[in-house]
Amino acid sequence: MKYKLLLLDIDGTLRPGSCERVPKENAEAVCAVQKAGVKIAIATGRGRIGVGKGLLRSIRPDYWVCAGGAQLVDYKGADLALHRLTTEEMYALVDFFEDYDLPLRFTYHDANYAYLGYEEFAHREREKNLALNIVDGEDQDKHLEEMPFGAFGFLSQEMADRFQEKYGYLGLNFLFSYPGSDGCDILQRGIDKGAGLRELAKLAGIDPADCVAVGDGDNDVAMLKAAGLGIAMGNGSAAAKAAADRIGPDAEPHGIAELCRALWPEAF
Repeated sequence: MKYKLLLLDIDGTLRPGSCERVPKENAEAVCAVQKAGVKIAIATGRGRIGVGKGLLRSIRPDYWVCAGGAQLVDYKGADLALHRLTTEEMYALVDFFEDYDLPLRFTYHDANYAYLGYEEFAHREREKNLALNIVDGEDQDKHLEEMPFGAFGFLSQEMADRFQEKYGYLGLNFLFSYPGSDGCDILQRGIDKGAGLRELAKLAGIDPADCVAVGDGDNDVAMLKAAGLGIAMGNGSAAAKAAADRIGPDAEPHGIAELCRALWPEAF
């Protein structure tokens, strides 16, 4: 068994868009691979708190690469590594999004706080069955307790470019999930799922070459490139497919189960 760690994106990969939860077939297959000795990591743009109870069914990951690589967590829920936004970075985001009346939320340990546009976040969350644990943070005071380690906003590429014209010196990266999407992870310089994979592999004593990463979006590109074997789902974006070593099945109805059986037939 060559590969020692399997990293899985959630939305559009492990959880097809039509499903409220991970399909039972996917969960059972991932558990079988884990039982055979492969470590499992969830790699998501969601903060750890944004992965609701029951979403993964029976899957109990060994590791988590959350908030696009800014939050690494072990199976007990303890932080392995955190990359927090600085005060300057956070205030620049709040000022810009306020100026243009755009929705913006930050990821903390206890919840995702929508500093701007809570109703828009709540509406989209219900519409897409996301259950991201978003609360109204319009008081904008949560960062006085701790600084966030993730940010997410709804804006166009044009507005992201406008932010960079004004605040490009900060080095923040606006990483859209898919072409044409207005949903955007906002990451510090050098932070992404690929960096998260490498950092986790080092902490776990595993060579990145011994890792399999599976994703579907533009925000998975760095992770697919960093892994020894990067697999883009058949429904994935053009950028994800271009970065991958292999194209897998569509997420629908249970493509991850198919992949697990193909990569680790001995587990079944």
